[in-house]
Amino acid sequence: MNHTALSRHRSTRGMLSLLLATLAALSLVWCVAPAANAGGVGAPPVPAAPTGLPADIERLSPYVPGIACDMRDRTGTVRLAQLIKTTYGNTYGLARSCTAATKPSEHFDGRAVDTFFNVRDAAQRTNANALISWLLATDKAGNPYANARRLGVMYILWNNKMWSSYRISEGWRPYSTCATTPTTAYDTTCHRDHIHISLSWEGAMGRTSFWSKQVAPVDWGPCRLPDLNWSIGWSAPNPDRCPSYPVVTAPAGASALLKEMVPRSGMVLRPGMSGPAVKTLQKVIGVSATGSFLSTTTTRLKAWQTAHHLPATGITWPATWRAMLAANGMRR
Repeated sequence: MNHTALSRHRSTRGMLSLLLATLAALSLVWCVAPAANAGGVGAPPVPAAPTGLPADIERLSPYVPGIACDMRDRTGTVRLAQLIKTTYGNTYGLARSCTAATKPSEHFDGRAVDTFFNVRDAAQRTNANALISWLLATDKAGNPYANARRLGVMYILWNNKMWSSYRISEGWRPYSTCATTPTTAYDTTCHRDHIHISLSWEGAMGRTSFWSKQVAPVDWGPCRLPDLNWSIGWSAPNPDRCPSYPVVTAPAGASALLKEMVPRSGMVLRPGMSGPAVKTLQKVIGVSATGSFLSTTTTRLKAWQTAHHLPATGITWPATWRAMLAANGMRR
């Protein structure tokens, strides 16, 4: 073989090798790519959307903070959690005990879902991302964030980041300092082992169009009173935005007990509850601070209410909180 022929042969072999390598790479991409696209062959599942949805759609939810200690599971919250579980087979958590808290949360009034996916598991991470993509996708009618709007999603926390319907121009933004705490010790705090979804009141109550087939108006929920830090629980839809008040703080020179009381002021405590807030109540009314709201506490609270010219309900409604605060040196 002469020099020219040999050069042509080598060139042909090189081109053939490059072509085969390119085909192999394309084959790998073809095999892997569909898993990133919900609805494709081999794609991760997404929840089933209902039929018969109206042409109209809810607007993006405004921010309606949690302000009550009212640990009831809400219809829409439960249905969303079960929809996700049906799709992915994972577990979830809903309402949490609030009596140890000093700041409200949507978990404390039944408006939050923690659905468990672990970002460190490739399959779970893929499913979590598919769920979020489904929530925030534009529908066939051109409505952005369509499923999130029809479900009343207010914000999502996942894998160090936060998406909120009321700060939509920011997209996904860093959550707290999670980018600087990559160890497993911070996986729960930084939502790397679960997705947190907080709902509007209309979403939590199951009144949004995803469930009802009717577009729901904004429900602003119960409003906090200016002199107490917690509100009573939800009782009826509220079409009016609640006033915003500064956090109530204990005055200078307050007793240790008053300092305990003020952050929990307004929290509706009733028989059957337990935790630090119940201990605080027991100290105020003069019974053993066991932390359990049982018959002795109920009887003593009713007697305390009667002595202070209040209805003997055995429940710490706002009037009872005001009287307890005043009795311990709080001035309005």
